[in-house]
Amino acid sequence: MIELSDVTKEYPDGTVAVDGISFEVPHGETASLVGPSGCGKTTTMTMINRLTSVSEGDIYVDGDSILEVDPIELRRNVGYVIQEIGLFDHMTVEDNIGIVPDLIGWDEERIDERVSELLELIRLPPEVRNNYPGELSGGQRQRVGVARALAANPEVILMDEPFGALDPITREELQDEFLEIQKGLDVTIVFVTHDIDEAIKMGDRVAVLRNGELVQYDTPKELLRNPVNQFVEDFIGEDRLLKQLQAITVRDVMRSPDEASEVGNSSSVAPDASLKLALQRLLTVDGGLRVVSDSETIGVVNQNDIRAAIDADPTTVIEGDHA
Repeated sequence: MIELSDVTKEYPDGTVAVDGISFEVPHGETASLVGPSGCGKTTTMTMINRLTSVSEGDIYVDGDSILEVDPIELRRNVGYVIQEIGLFDHMTVEDNIGIVPDLIGWDEERIDERVSELLELIRLPPEVRNNYPGELSGGQRQRVGVARALAANPEVILMDEPFGALDPITREELQDEFLEIQKGLDVTIVFVTHDIDEAIKMGDRVAVLRNGELVQYDTPKELLRNPVNQFVEDFIGEDRLLKQLQAITVRDVMRSPDEASEVGNSSSVAPDASLKLALQRLLTVDGGLRVVSDSETIGVVNQNDIRAAIDADPTTVIEGDHA
């Protein structure tokens, strides 16, 4: 678990970049930090690995203060992924991924096995291990950056706009891939982004910051359903209802498979699909959808289930031209 307790960052000229922020990131979850430029999100994240010093307050990882740990040792045990990737151009992919394990004393055989394991995890072919970063595409380099952050099995990973420099298609692909990878990881992640849609998609919890202060810290569902003030509501945007549909999965609202006879053998949807996708399919069929996993019907979902999930007025929501 990561805990920030009344953390403040004040620079020598008196500028307060972060002002008394407190929140917790439960073990194994991802917290997205989002807000306007200059709101303090990157400063907050870099205080966790002491790239930025804490002026007041404290930060704890699994109950231990980071202020009592050697900063070099701390950074070796915290994975770090940045937008510019930061790969060493004169080193091969293999050497880039293995740099931290090498620094902490892993032997060559163990590093070699870890590089092979991570290349498979990030879906890059084995032959790229001998390539240099300049020989890779932007998406491939970002994958290698993620692999390097994971190499030494860190308990914490910090990600600073990791997909921000990529084209929209590659960015969405890497978001989806990382979410899939994350299911098999036992790490706690702090993810900085300026994009509220990305924050909602990637985070189990979302911290909205403004002028160095924490305005709201909630799950994506609660953030979208109950923004605490006009600033948060405006930052989320006018399409808040559609964002709710994207943030909630079919699994969250599906009913018992005993009711599958009500929908017959019409179209189906996966349990981890968003309600937005389910709604798109519902608009093309009569009745409801079967929820199918591994060829087995595990539930059903219909438009009324979706209305209930987003607290929507059934007379004004779920029209074909709004989906």
